[in-house]
Amino acid sequence: MDTKRIVRLYWDKRCQTYDKGGYKSQNKTQHFWKNILKNAVRTDENLRILDVGTGTGFLALLFAEMKHTVVGIDISRGMLEKARQNADKLNLTVDFMHGDAENLPLEDETFDIVINRHLLWTIPNPRIAVEEWSRVVKSGGQIMLIDGKWYDSSIDMRLRRFIGKIFVYMTEKRNPCMFTSHYANIKYQLPFYNGSTPNDVVDIFTEAGLKNISVDNLEKLKQFENENRSLSYKISNKPSLFLALGNK
Repeated sequence: MDTKRIVRLYWDKRCQTYDKGGYKSQNKTQHFWKNILKNAVRTDENLRILDVGTGTGFLALLFAEMKHTVVGIDISRGMLEKARQNADKLNLTVDFMHGDAENLPLEDETFDIVINRHLLWTIPNPRIAVEEWSRVVKSGGQIMLIDGKWYDSSIDMRLRRFIGKIFVYMTEKRNPCMFTSHYANIKYQLPFYNGSTPNDVVDIFTEAGLKNISVDNLEKLKQFENENRSLSYKISNKPSLFLALGNK
């Protein structure tokens, strides 16, 4: 079974609807997320940044607005096309390119920062992926990973997810069961399909040889997500988010 092919096909299908279940206010969201990124980067210097699993370009475009030089890479060509459209609307320049997070088509020690957001659960070999991200980071550079625990098996959350699917169907006009059916045969090939914990990521970072590893539990982001996401998202999700940093 070609796990990555199935992952790619799903996100190709989702590219046109992915942003519809997003935040209520884009301006408010961009301001909030820029503060998170600035606090993590801690410099106004122009950096060369790689956004792995860029999707529709959410992080890549924020960094471009902050005057950094950005490359966004994704396994889904459909997502990349949507990202390019989003960049054009904002008159921003980002080098969006097709590639595999576990086998980047990039030279060694090219970037100051490699970042990804909500990507780890889609990757068959997370340890290999982090080693690959470390390969393309300059000595002294950083790996920045934003992730969380996605699946709660409690009866309460199962009921909420069921109700959330009804809202998705009604408000976003898309099939909310497409995700479940598409991933049914490959979810056991994805170690972090249900999400990751800070300890999971610290272990992987340590195995990859990263140093000065730190974790921010992003408490303010959790509150922001609950207040500013769509109703269907808030019903279906109870976010447990964090940002992990490691230095090469």
